Amino acid sequence: MSASIYALLVGVAMGFFIQRVRASSPAMIASNLRLENLSVIKFMALTIAVGMVVVYALSLLMPQAMHFDIKPTYVIGVLLGGLVFGVGFGVGGYCPGTCVVGAGEGRKDAFFAILGGVVGALAFTLVYTTLIAPIVPLASYGKITLADVVHLPTMVVALVVGVIFLVVIRALPTEVKKAK
Repeated sequence: MSASIYALLVGVAMGFFIQRVRASSPAMIASNLRLENLSVIKFMALTIAVGMVVVYALSLLMPQAMHFDIKPTYVIGVLLGGLVFGVGFGVGGYCPGTCVVGAGEGRKDAFFAILGGVVGALAFTLVYTTLIAPIVPLASYGKITLADVVHLPTMVVALVVGVIFLVVIRALPTEVKKAK
């Protein structure tokens, strides 16, 4: 099977699970952001844990087929990008993946989220040279990974992070009771 078929199957599976935990619902996203219902947060943590272990395991089994294009760590850029993403996520109730699933469900607001993402990407492209490029070198740490920082093999780091995430997922309740 080609890599494209695997990518399609993973995408369909992710879309299924996103829809299953109702992460395509802005009301559910808002409930998670208010820490009232942690199902989407637990789903994202599980996805990171499983994905991290599977990807690094595949890289050990098929090193010729796998490569990692690590992006440089630009702290200021990541903070600004996180701020823009967080505001959009909170206001729109969607992230890039969940708005596509929401659009597939026929949610009209999801189409506006997709349009906002496209407009935002265009605006970013137009201002990159004058506004973004000068801040990119500030607080730049180059192409580093968590494994580089802790000086351990990537598979060990993936397993440790995966186990930590799974323990936290198991320990956290899905529904959080409000204090009176």
